[in-house]
Amino acid sequence: MIEKSFVRKKVKSLTLGEKLRQLREERHMRVYDLSHKINVKDSYIEALEKGQYNKLPTKVYVKGFVRSYARFFGVTEHVLLNLFEREYSVYNNINSKDEEETVNKLPYVPRFVFTPRVIMVGVGFLILGSIGVYLYFGVDNFISSPWLIVESPAQNSVVTQDSIVVQGKTRNNSRVFINGQQVFVGMDGSFTESVGLLQGVNIIHVKSANKFDKESAMDVIVDAQYVIEEPEKDVRLFVQTKKETITVSVLADGTNVYNGTIVMGDNKEFHAAKEIMITTDNGGGTLVSCDGENFIPLGEGNESIKDRVYDKDTRCDNIPKDDNDDSEKR
Repeated sequence: MIEKSFVRKKVKSLTLGEKLRQLREERHMRVYDLSHKINVKDSYIEALEKGQYNKLPTKVYVKGFVRSYARFFGVTEHVLLNLFEREYSVYNNINSKDEEETVNKLPYVPRFVFTPRVIMVGVGFLILGSIGVYLYFGVDNFISSPWLIVESPAQNSVVTQDSIVVQGKTRNNSRVFINGQQVFVGMDGSFTESVGLLQGVNIIHVKSANKFDKESAMDVIVDAQYVIEEPEKDVRLFVQTKKETITVSVLADGTNVYNGTIVMGDNKEFHAAKEIMITTDNGGGTLVSCDGENFIPLGEGNESIKDRVYDKDTRCDNIPKDDNDDSEKR
């Protein structure tokens, strides 16, 4: 009698991790993608699929992971949970694990996941924030007082020349005035201007104003200690009024040195190297002298005298004839 031999085939059932990995791979999903779908850290998914319970948090959280798998892949929850209970019980027996939950081993659950909608909302807030910042600084740039910096000269400077260069910066949409005179402002808000100085202490007033007339100003004090070399002047002329106030304009060697009124009691003295030219609105009321003692009227009546010239050869002891008056008489 021939004995038949039977070969028993061992049927291997899938572990929980293998089932979970199979569900994921059937959907052609990566661990990273699944992590974002069910809000479970990818390292926990890998440990769960490999059955590495030592790398997982406490039991209650792992059961939550299994439920997330089941719901996402449309599998009955209790099937996977029963399999997990058996495997986890064996794992505890082998490793003598205490079932007590520990607070220190909490799972990491992503609190924020980037999705297209989240990205679009973020971009929208970024654009709105940029517009808000632009409007804030734009409005502030126009309605607030402009800042002003004078880089040179330094406060209380002492110089030995009759001019100095003023340099500084302000907002590029502002106008700059130095001693009341507007100066050029560059695209970067910088300005440079040469300013004349009088002997002694000078106060340089610098002002910046925007379109809304908001102003910032500062005064820079400069002490000019220079010596004026007076040229040799051979022509002198003294001017005073006879009785009433007169209006006089005086040019010395072509330079206007006086333009104003002279009242009773004033005695103006003028010097020039070549010539002095005087204009008055009242010739008879304007008294002139070459030595400051003997004064004679510039004209005979109350007529105006224009551009009367006194040079080295002009005498002050008589009334020069005015060509304009002679031509009018003729």
